[in-house]
Amino acid sequence: MVMVSNIETEASSLAEKKASIKCPSCSSSEISGNGKQNEIQKYVCKSCNKYFRDTTGRLMCNLKKPELLPKYMYNMLLGYSIRKCAKETGISIQTSFDWRHKIISSFDELCPSTFEGIVESDDIFFLESSKGNRELDRERRSRGSKATKRGISNEQIAVVVTQDRSGNQELKVVKRGRISKSDLDEVFGSRIEEGSVLCTDAHRSYSAFAKDKKIDHQKFTANKGQRVVNKVYHVQNVNNTAKRLRTWMRPFNGVATKYLQNYMNWFMVLEKIKHNSNRLQAFTGYAMASTSSYKIWSSLSHSLLF
Repeated sequence: MVMVSNIETEASSLAEKKASIKCPSCSSSEISGNGKQNEIQKYVCKSCNKYFRDTTGRLMCNLKKPELLPKYMYNMLLGYSIRKCAKETGISIQTSFDWRHKIISSFDELCPSTFEGIVESDDIFFLESSKGNRELDRERRSRGSKATKRGISNEQIAVVVTQDRSGNQELKVVKRGRISKSDLDEVFGSRIEEGSVLCTDAHRSYSAFAKDKKIDHQKFTANKGQRVVNKVYHVQNVNNTAKRLRTWMRPFNGVATKYLQNYMNWFMVLEKIKHNSNRLQAFTGYAMASTSSYKIWSSLSHSLLF
């Protein structure tokens, strides 16, 4: 009777698990179990007839020494460098580099579906970096050097930081140089709900976007002392986020632009779990959830341009 009960429990667990799994090729949930390989469950998709496993497309796909991954994630949370993570975990520096980028490639599905209420947004800029690229179309720069042009230019990469008072947050790498209304259309789309109030600086791209979408827009010019309207509208939250982001990015000594979005996603995860009582468990949960992390990491590893 105990054996029968165990079999029923396992079958029920597998059925629940299958209900939450989708085919990585066609996203169909019509799948069937297909045995195990090295203790990893295999499936076949009834829609496209393709085979896949629990690890297909995920962080654990083709990962060597997976038993060391929890220790590596713990070292990442401590803020250790790639070299120190390698030493503390007992892996090579190249493996440490690959693991870091595989992990942060898992955070690509964190963008909120909507923003609501009071929405703050601002654009910040990072110096374009082709670190690791041997085919440059410009003069080489020393690490830590500055742009050759003053102000905002094509040497700078724009990142739009957006958050509302409900805790929804997004950091989106957009383009080289100053953003335009069309860029904001792509960043936000129709995700700012009707009746929301958009709080930004006074740049015309935000004004044009808000006017086109018929969104209530509160504009602030800090050098004119414009900080708070009606004791509730301001951009202090998003400015604080941008300040924390710059502080967090500083120890990396410049991130290759092709990896910049992944670092923005990494920062968003740290923001989400900063008050969690078990940060390692929450961090691991986000890393294991994505079904496209392996594909993203693989594509970035072979790309040269932003």
